[in-house]
Amino acid sequence: MAHLVSDPVETGTEAPRLLAELKRYRFQDQYHLVRSHRRFASRELCELLCRECARLTAVDPDRAVESAELAVLVADVLRAEDLSAAKLYQLRGYAWAHDGNARRVLGDLRNAEESFAIAESWWDAGALSAGDALGYEPEILDLKASLRIAQRRFGEAFAALDRLVVIHTGGSRPEHRDCHLAGRALVLKALGCGEMGDPDEAIRLLEEAAPLLDAQRDPRLFLCLRHNLLWNLTTIEAYAQAQRMQPQVAALCQELGNPLDLMRLRWAEARIAAGLGHMAVAIELFQTLRRDFAERGIAYDTALVTLELTALYAQARAFAEVKRLSLEIAGVFQSQDVPREALAALLFFQKAAERERATAKLAREIGAFLEKLRCDPELRFEGLR
Repeated sequence: MAHLVSDPVETGTEAPRLLAELKRYRFQDQYHLVRSHRRFASRELCELLCRECARLTAVDPDRAVESAELAVLVADVLRAEDLSAAKLYQLRGYAWAHDGNARRVLGDLRNAEESFAIAESWWDAGALSAGDALGYEPEILDLKASLRIAQRRFGEAFAALDRLVVIHTGGSRPEHRDCHLAGRALVLKALGCGEMGDPDEAIRLLEEAAPLLDAQRDPRLFLCLRHNLLWNLTTIEAYAQAQRMQPQVAALCQELGNPLDLMRLRWAEARIAAGLGHMAVAIELFQTLRRDFAERGIAYDTALVTLELTALYAQARAFAEVKRLSLEIAGVFQSQDVPREALAALLFFQKAAERERATAKLAREIGAFLEKLRCDPELRFEGLR
């Protein structure tokens, strides 16, 4: 273990300079510098690294983990004389929560859970005597809720999000009151309801969130709300209402310029066309989507889109197309690293197609199972009647 030399602790105004200094080195060397020099023992640097971690999760999750690990280390090398014990414990909880969130984004849920357990241990130790002394509680609750949704522990996620709504709308600390962040918590809760298979509640929550959000402050979040509202309307077959929303969502997607957003918008448009009886338009849209998802190597969405297309062919009793597509979809999945239960469901559908028993209803039921499996890998496929 490197020896800690007695450099003075820097003030908050030094944090950006310290971070810029660290960025000149490889991660391993950054870690050594923080351990070896007291000038990096700074609450403000720890907070800045956490913000850097949050920024990087959307663009470079591996680097986000590195920023979180440095934040954890900075909090660890701080001493009682640098910060009161309660605040120090809460800072450590804050850093560990960001570490857990970065690992969640990477898909490492096991280590994310371990990081959050450590975060909660430190947080509870500090909050016991000082409450939310540093004002971190809302952000930690937000990060925890995202992990619990990823783990499908919806009760815990919703409890955290409900607490956030209270904090941001009528909590005891005026500095935390923020209608936009309350709206964000409702959007997250709606996403969880969608994953639970409750589109009606998801729609209710999204409509409640809409007037709270500031679209200029977070255009991406506003797009998320509008797109998910559109998608859930197609799920409950409210196609006319979804059609009225489509132009606004399309304009938002074009403005932000994310190709995957546009592809998922076309998916909703294909559902709307099918629901309104425009079968030729729907088939053309689904065929284009199949090709685009396949070219990007997104096997799961390729399968789901193909099942929706197959349902249209089955509805039209075009059994030759149903057989062809069932063979193609099973082949795509067999060449990919996909869950065994997903492959079992698709092989079941393929055999039904071979016997000309692959109905539109069966295609939709297989698609619904794959959607649930994506969110809950513990599901088992036991056939469908």
